[in-house]
Amino acid sequence: MAAQRDSGDQRRSGRPIDATVEQRVLHEARAELLSVGVDGFSLTATLRRAKVGNSGFYRRWSSAQELIVDAFASIATWPEVPDLGDLGQELRLLVEAFDRPGAWASLQILFTFAGQAARHPELYQRVQEAVILPGNARVVAVFERACARGEFPAAVSAGALAAAFIGALTVVEHWSANGRPGFGVDLEAVLVTFAALSSAGGSDVLPIGAGAG
Repeated sequence: MAAQRDSGDQRRSGRPIDATVEQRVLHEARAELLSVGVDGFSLTATLRRAKVGNSGFYRRWSSAQELIVDAFASIATWPEVPDLGDLGQELRLLVEAFDRPGAWASLQILFTFAGQAARHPELYQRVQEAVILPGNARVVAVFERACARGEFPAAVSAGALAAAFIGALTVVEHWSANGRPGFGVDLEAVLVTFAALSSAGGSDVLPIGAGAG
């Protein structure tokens, strides 16, 4: 979509388009959301820090709301996980994505917005559809495959497992980010525990950050 917008802009203006504009604006929009949330979001401040004028902005976005949705969409939550046939290794990919630099700050942006959702119902619905629900679905898919392989009893809900997994990672990371002991566990312990809960829990689970070989 961005490439199509840039091509159209170049045809209209006859001048080459700065390919960094979109990334600069998205970067500053994320910083603005983390700092003041949706309630205090200032398009003027965002563009000033990005060093982008109004014309450059409106060639790419129709409104501040559209930018906010794109800023949330640019926050990588949960990646697509291939079917590795092993719950532990698939969960490892999710945990490594969760533990990457900047991931916790990105999640805090979403948490902040969730607290303001009642004041922005239409925008929150758009963010849910573009960011939150697809991310959750990727985690559910991992547990659905494990259930389909018979690694959990038939009565177990893949959605409930996914919710518990996301919740456990979030709580552990929250305590860690605030320098508190919490439950005395780390993200790797969460990974190993959930892998061990399945009937295939005896499979080798590599430490976070280790390659699959």
